[in-house]
Amino acid sequence: MSRMVLLLGIGLAACKPPAPAPTAPLGPGELLLAHTNDLHAHFRPSAAPWLPTTPEIGGFRAIDAWLDVLERTHGDERVIYLDGGDLLTGTPLMEYAVHGAEGGAMLDFLEATGCDAWVLGNHEFDRGWDNTAALVAASPMPALSANVRDAADPSKGGFPGLQDAVILDADGIKVGVFGLTTESLTTLASPETMARLSLTPSFDAARAQVAALEPQVDLVVALTHSGLDEDRRLAAAVGGIDLIVGGHSHTSMAEPEHVGGTWIVQAGSYARQLGLARLRVDGGRLKSISWDLVDLDPVALPGPASPDVIALVERWGARIDDQYRSPIGEAPAALTRRDLDGETVLGRWAADVVRRSADAQVGIYNGGGIRADLPAGQLTLGHLYEIFPFNNEVVVFELRGDQLVGLLLDNVRQRQRGWTPRLVLAGVEWAWTQRMDVPEITEVKVLGEPLDPMGTYRVATNSYVAEQWEKHLGFEPEALHGVGRTVREAAEEVVRAGPVIAPVRPAGREAP
Repeated sequence: MSRMVLLLGIGLAACKPPAPAPTAPLGPGELLLAHTNDLHAHFRPSAAPWLPTTPEIGGFRAIDAWLDVLERTHGDERVIYLDGGDLLTGTPLMEYAVHGAEGGAMLDFLEATGCDAWVLGNHEFDRGWDNTAALVAASPMPALSANVRDAADPSKGGFPGLQDAVILDADGIKVGVFGLTTESLTTLASPETMARLSLTPSFDAARAQVAALEPQVDLVVALTHSGLDEDRRLAAAVGGIDLIVGGHSHTSMAEPEHVGGTWIVQAGSYARQLGLARLRVDGGRLKSISWDLVDLDPVALPGPASPDVIALVERWGARIDDQYRSPIGEAPAALTRRDLDGETVLGRWAADVVRRSADAQVGIYNGGGIRADLPAGQLTLGHLYEIFPFNNEVVVFELRGDQLVGLLLDNVRQRQRGWTPRLVLAGVEWAWTQRMDVPEITEVKVLGEPLDPMGTYRVATNSYVAEQWEKHLGFEPEALHGVGRTVREAAEEVVRAGPVIAPVRPAGREAP
């Protein structure tokens, strides 16, 4: 069956398609595909920094209100809702076991809004294999991933009940949806979890799914949690995919992308936006697509949410607020993740939190482990949870002075490439220069004292960095052990002792 995609309408390929109006009836052969991704346990409005005044938008009330009016306008059978993965980790909703899985309440939100399928994201693995298995088993809608396999028998899915694909019927239009999970899962899930799983290369899995689905369906959709760059590569490498509905990179796309014969869309993160694709099919071929990304303004919705969704939001909101909204300290000024001379203020504070918690000389933190800014004013446990949503433990290990210099050199090399360094350090000040375009460390002090290259230093970090030492450190930590508290607990101690003060200046600088 041919998969050529034709856009109908003057200029559609060159400019952003018009928004699919919720009240404009669908024509013959048309369906509406709604999608979200990277919800990260957000079910209420949260800050939208791309909008003036950074209002709080989104949440499941808004999602449901939009879906309800679309379904009432066009009919339930002509509206499909998909989610691109990372249901878990981001708000205290993760701390409650529902359906046998921590974060399992997200399944209730998806079911109440009529989700038709979702794909496993990397954060579905944050609480270990058993929790992921329980989440998949409890899901009332298909959980998909064609490339997460059982390590002992790769012919089987990685979890009981996990499906490669599903065929959905949109008023007679057959839509085949298959799932793909990021191949970087090997460095994002714990070694214990990955010992029970194997990953089929995404392109191989996609080719197999297209071959299986194409004879049976009118449209082939890849529901991916791989990131926009990887979706582009997938579209270029694998023919026969009509639409990629993506996640993982948290991209708020201004317009859909067309690569080869495939369209690519993604809808931001944290339930703040809803992607809407209006698709027209004729003779088993996608004839046209128009797509829009809707900012879910909670005060300008097209209609009310359902009573069931309102009740879910209110019940979980009250439960979380009771535990996480009480003030515990204050910050005179905000600490942000904004890059400042190759580092971030909040990253340096986090590195110092683990350093002080473990009575260490050096603190190390990964920027990707910090998920929100620390606001000015009163601080609550909820603020700390959103900054440190992972239950990572503070751990310590021993490191030689020359190994520390190696980490600093790697930091400088990443800056030279225009990247934000993976690691931020506390307790260390250093300077560097370049000779013949090669970076050279010229000075290092640890707690104000000159570095001893052969000396041994006590270093603190979080358990994720230690587990993924090949990616973050380049050497296996020696004498590694935990200190008996999570990063979030350590941060709470600092905030309660407050006030929270930003680090004075970047730890690393280019020598004059």
